[in-house]
Amino acid sequence: MRKLLQMRIIVLSFLIFLSGIVTYGQCTGGINSFPYNEGFELTDGGWFSGGTGDDWAWGTPAKPVINSAGSGTRCWVVGGLTGSTYTDGEASWLQSPCFDFTNLQYPYIEFKVFWEMERRFDGASLQYSLDNGVSWATVGAATDATNCLNTNWYNFSPITYLAPLSTTRDGWSGNRQSTSGSCQGGNGSNGWVIAKHTMPYLAGRTGVIFRFVFGAGTICNNYDGFAIDDILIKEAPANDASFTHSCVNSRTVNFTNTSVLCPVTYTWNFDDPASGTNNTSAVANPSHTFSGPGKYTVTLTASGPDNAPSIITKDIYIIDADVIMLQTVNCQTNTGGSLTVDVTGADGLPLNLLWNTTPPQTTTIISGLSEGFYNVQISGTDVCPLTAIGKAEKDFSCSGIYFPSAFTPNNDGRNDGFGPLGSLLSLTDYQLSIYNRWGERIFYSNNPFERWKGKVKGLETDSNIFVWYAEFTIPGKPKETRKGTVMVIR
Repeated sequence: MRKLLQMRIIVLSFLIFLSGIVTYGQCTGGINSFPYNEGFELTDGGWFSGGTGDDWAWGTPAKPVINSAGSGTRCWVVGGLTGSTYTDGEASWLQSPCFDFTNLQYPYIEFKVFWEMERRFDGASLQYSLDNGVSWATVGAATDATNCLNTNWYNFSPITYLAPLSTTRDGWSGNRQSTSGSCQGGNGSNGWVIAKHTMPYLAGRTGVIFRFVFGAGTICNNYDGFAIDDILIKEAPANDASFTHSCVNSRTVNFTNTSVLCPVTYTWNFDDPASGTNNTSAVANPSHTFSGPGKYTVTLTASGPDNAPSIITKDIYIIDADVIMLQTVNCQTNTGGSLTVDVTGADGLPLNLLWNTTPPQTTTIISGLSEGFYNVQISGTDVCPLTAIGKAEKDFSCSGIYFPSAFTPNNDGRNDGFGPLGSLLSLTDYQLSIYNRWGERIFYSNNPFERWKGKVKGLETDSNIFVWYAEFTIPGKPKETRKGTVMVIR
């Protein structure tokens, strides 16, 4: 019987609805100043009600459950301002003034809502029209994801008696009572809550009308109904992009997204084209290994959901460092050595240096060193820290003549050629020959100050190992013969 009665009510209400489709005033011009904030304290705000069994009321509610406004003293409520019942077979609506969203890019609505009606059968929802009320569409759905811009939106679907007013029967339904007989309880709001939702499909539109619709059956209507207060329409709050970073090592950086409100997509650009496809990322918290030293302007764009994106940039510095010997250590006193550190990639940024000397030194050049290895810790604001190591060596004259095992002919002024080191002025009867892997002599000199530059017949060689043979005499010592290998490093 209940189903048959319900179907009759639905058909009757739908026929009444169809016969009563009219345009409730032409929606021209309209409110175009935002944010629009209506609290219904001084007036009804230009909102008006209608439909089948309309019992919407504006004023101060004094019902058993809905006994106050959302704020202040006045609001709109279904079922009158007192008592605890609403009209049997109701299919009513509360309609807004006309709005002009021409200058809204990300339309957004929020309001306070209180629902206390039979669950599943009775309920309410929000609709919009773009054709002066001829047709209506539902704002949002019960399945919409909950986020910072979509909360307390529709808690039930389908609501039976929304049918005369909407083909989409998602909405608010329920009460704070327990189920009693055939009257369905539960799922009420249990007080005023703030409902929020974005409306991207209304961006730039004119002639926008809203209405809250309410539908009810013919039994189990002894509830307080549905109430609305404090309606706010404006641009959706924009995202605020933000991130932190931490260096895993001197090249790799972990990035942590700290953006608000609640963006759903992230676009990272690490300003590192040399890293190829790794130069961008779409994950919230990426990691990136930079291709070399330098200043990198990292960009994060935080977008959605249906609000303005936000962009933030931060500079990250990736550095390299070489420790260079300026002064050899005295071979007699084992003192007097000095080193300097050459940092690339910092672009003149102030850096913090800490050498492992005793006591610690904090300048670019350190002095008074004995023979040994020294390291320097390099750090700075937005700089991935690095530790560089160098060696303070004794004067070669302490050991007479020395031949290095490798050299780098790159014309940087350091270790560009191969030949003897040490007390060269004391050498006599000097000869140096260098051979390739096939035993061919590719270099010869009897001048201890002449260096082999890594060329064969005027052409640069690839990185390789060559054999050398030398003869020389130091005053007061017998003639010496030396031989070995040397590596050309390019």
